[in-house]
Amino acid sequence: MAIEVLFGWIASFLCTLILVPQIIKTLKTRHTDDISMYMLIISVAGNAFWVAHASITENMPLLVGASFISGMSILLIIFKFKFDTKS
Repeated sequence: MAIEVLFGWIASFLCTLILVPQIIKTLKTRHTDDISMYMLIISVAGNAFWVAHASITENMPLLVGASFISGMSILLIIFKFKFDTKS
């Protein structure tokens, strides 16, 4: 495996972990008031474009990482609608 591909997989793995603590905390507390909906929407949109770019350029590490981050952001949006107490 080429070093740049290895670095890509490591970067994708680490970046994919970004939202895991927030998801765990949300599941434990059932509280999402302090999570920005705008941040989540921008995350989904930005990562959707990374998925498109990665598909076109056949960059598998980026495709996998961006797909997981989009999915986790969508999950947090669902939690936000379910658990948010702000009106």
